[in-house]
Amino acid sequence: MVLLIGMSNKNIQRNIELLKDSDPIKRRAAVEALGRHMFRAATPLLLDLFKTESSVEVRRAIIMSLALLGGNGVLPVLLDTIKNDSDLETRRNAAGGLRFLGNLIQSEDIIPLLLAEKDDDIRNVLVGTITYLREEKIVPEILGLYRKETDKKLKACLLEIIGAFDTPKTKELLIKCLKPEIDDDLRLIATLAMGKIDDVSFIPILYNVYKEDTNEKIREVAYKTLDELSIALHYHSVEHMVQDYLEKEQTKAK
Repeated sequence: MVLLIGMSNKNIQRNIELLKDSDPIKRRAAVEALGRHMFRAATPLLLDLFKTESSVEVRRAIIMSLALLGGNGVLPVLLDTIKNDSDLETRRNAAGGLRFLGNLIQSEDIIPLLLAEKDDDIRNVLVGTITYLREEKIVPEILGLYRKETDKKLKACLLEIIGAFDTPKTKELLIKCLKPEIDDDLRLIATLAMGKIDDVSFIPILYNVYKEDTNEKIREVAYKTLDELSIALHYHSVEHMVQDYLEKEQTKAK
């Protein structure tokens, strides 16, 4: 058994004993210590404790430590917690913890959880988990769901996932989402996503957003993206970059 520095056999045994302490503060500290120091042999103990633990604070800590430690039985507990636990923070911890189990779960397995979730914060965590896993194969499915979805908030979540991937279909959708008739939240997500993809072909599109969009925040995001890109490409200003880009495109077209 390999131990990390600062976690001796004596300390491990002490923390294991504290899992049965009557004081929930001590139980929580023990749970966090075992997880923080990656003592994977504690997984079965934490799984057993979670079944009977009544303290919400301790349960939250158990879920976090289980996600870090992994091991047999952890994934089903996290999934069940997301779906059924009565405490939002515990559910949120479980949703975020899935990203540490990328060897056991795929993004396509998380999508149904996202579609069924009603809490905005947990939805956002699930979105973050899916994008963290970086599985481009899900893009076609998410695109299909986006086109069919009518709930504005869920549609925004799906667009945020799509925008994390640099694919031709992604770029096509992002450009469409910048049309004036599109909801402000979706236009903002599309603008932010263009900045993350960092494609120079977006330069005239973002410049038009900066000049024409009716939403001040969206215009600010568009300009910030252009400004950062102009600095990276060694231009004197955003306007200089845009002008140079358009002139080069005109030259190509001749």
